[in-house]
Amino acid sequence: MPPDHAAPDDEPVAQPVPGPQRPSRRALAETGPGGRRGAGRRRKGASTQETLAPLLAIVPGLRLMVGMVIAAVVILGLYVGRDVLLPVALAALLGFLLDPAVSRLKRWGLPRVLSVALVMALALGALGAGAIYVGNQVTSLSAELPTYQNTIRQKLRHVKPYFNGPGVWDGAVKVLNTVETEIGQGDARRRVQKVEVQEPEVKPIQKALELLSKVAEPLATTGIVFLFVVLILLDRSGLQDRLLRLMGPNTHMASDALDDAATRIGQYLRMQLFVNLSYGVPMALGLWWIGVPGAILWGILAAVLRFVPYIGPMASAVFPLTLAFAVDPGWSLLLWTLALILVLELISNNVIEPWLYGASTGLSTLSIILAATFWTALWGPVGLILSTPLTVCLLVLGRYIPGMGFLEILLGSQAVFDPPEKLLQRLWRGDVDQAIDVASENIDEALPPKPSQQDQAFAVTHFYDEVAVPALQIAAQQYRSAASPPQRQRLSEAVARLLSGLQRHYPPDALPEAVEGQPPPASVVCVGMQWDIDRHAATMAAHALRLHGVDSSTRAVSIDTVLRQGDLSLYDGVRHLCICSFHPNPLGRLAQMCESLRQRCPQMQITVMLLGAQSRGGVRSDTLNSMRAHGAVQQISDLTRLVLGEGASRLDAT
Repeated sequence: MPPDHAAPDDEPVAQPVPGPQRPSRRALAETGPGGRRGAGRRRKGASTQETLAPLLAIVPGLRLMVGMVIAAVVILGLYVGRDVLLPVALAALLGFLLDPAVSRLKRWGLPRVLSVALVMALALGALGAGAIYVGNQVTSLSAELPTYQNTIRQKLRHVKPYFNGPGVWDGAVKVLNTVETEIGQGDARRRVQKVEVQEPEVKPIQKALELLSKVAEPLATTGIVFLFVVLILLDRSGLQDRLLRLMGPNTHMASDALDDAATRIGQYLRMQLFVNLSYGVPMALGLWWIGVPGAILWGILAAVLRFVPYIGPMASAVFPLTLAFAVDPGWSLLLWTLALILVLELISNNVIEPWLYGASTGLSTLSIILAATFWTALWGPVGLILSTPLTVCLLVLGRYIPGMGFLEILLGSQAVFDPPEKLLQRLWRGDVDQAIDVASENIDEALPPKPSQQDQAFAVTHFYDEVAVPALQIAAQQYRSAASPPQRQRLSEAVARLLSGLQRHYPPDALPEAVEGQPPPASVVCVGMQWDIDRHAATMAAHALRLHGVDSSTRAVSIDTVLRQGDLSLYDGVRHLCICSFHPNPLGRLAQMCESLRQRCPQMQITVMLLGAQSRGGVRSDTLNSMRAHGAVQQISDLTRLVLGEGASRLDAT
């Protein structure tokens, strides 16, 4: 393996002076009888560990299997117990929606029982009035529909020729029909005479009982939900205390979890109600202005159906479009209605919902869709309505219960990696395009709307300091322990392509020319100490310096390789040299390098950039003197300030 890819050697340590040494107590103990017993115990412990090693290896697999079995049992319980759990979940959701009104009345001085009774009466009155109004509107529209038959017939007659033309599958359909007819033809004598069975006339009482049996289940469910809502509103604090006790002795964590879930669900319901009203009211006004009959009815229906995710908005659009098609002899009413629905959908989905929702639920878009599919499969249409609140509860459980943290990762909308880790994962995979996208996104966020060259220089330098260098610091920690040589090579090539792309995306301005009679502008050569990532750090430093107007360049070979080869002529004439290192303890090696360079080039100013240090508290002056360097920095921005004369080298003078 080439030297640039090799792992760093450890720092030299003092060797003990040879001579007679006194044996340690441990050695003396092991030579005696007790020592032999201790050695036997150690051998027995080693054999026990060897025996348990295969069992310990299967523990992660067993843990996964147990988790899958528990999840299957929970899902089965949710499906089997849906008749009981559905009313409870729906009542809890309505309790979240009505509890703020009860609390407000209670703060005004009303008893809680009277507050609950008043809120429930108002809610039931509003629902009853809405149902009566909707029923009257539906009745009047049903009476008017026969008058639109001629219009519908004429439009269908005009549209029919477009659907009766030759189709792609007409030949195949014709062949299938012919074969079916031939198979169906048989000997008339072998045909069985058809017998028509006439059922007795159903009595009115039986019809009433059948209708009652169909209505009984929804009515019973509605009554159970109403009863649960009343009980939840009456004893909210008692139920909360019981839930806290069930969640374990850590009441602080349980209280935070309940408060978080209540806040998220309550905010979601309020925002959903406001979004639905902001859609339904303009829908009713727009349909009334266009001239569609029953405009208020369709506005109410649009506001109510939008509580059903994904399916509700489409279902609410079918009714006014169908009525506009039936009422107007022409096509203008239908087109205006379609345009109104499209405009309202665009405004609601792209403006109102992102503005109001924000991070109210904390769920990602994909998790919302998956949750809607999951809960609909378990509990039907009501599960679709409850999908978002129930998934919010799962998200909160994942956030506050350590054993269920995977739920927050799967369902949450927050990024699972911070920017350095996100960039490093792309680089380990060799996905340079996504790595450039991550870098450009971070740089563009720091730029003003109309950036200057100075703004661009500060943004790129900030990205190098806060994202790229921390990513390479993580890679440096994995360089010796976890990364194989092919992985190191892939990482090095990906970083090189990333930096090349950033230099193309953010090129520096032309450097100023030297003026006669004035000192030449600063010129810096950046070089890596040993690793490939050291060389990449030098490339970043040189790019940042050029963006700040400093003439800078890099060397393709590390300084360690040059010293091993013994040829320092490459650095003849260099005035300012910056040695970049990700080594966790590079002081001994840097001291040797600086000594060799000083002997070759006495006038050279040497700055070391220590990127592998665990803290950014500065470098002590005695340490700097031991390295025989002029300055030491721990960030690329510090290097630019040092070269431009705007700051010191972060030395600790004490």
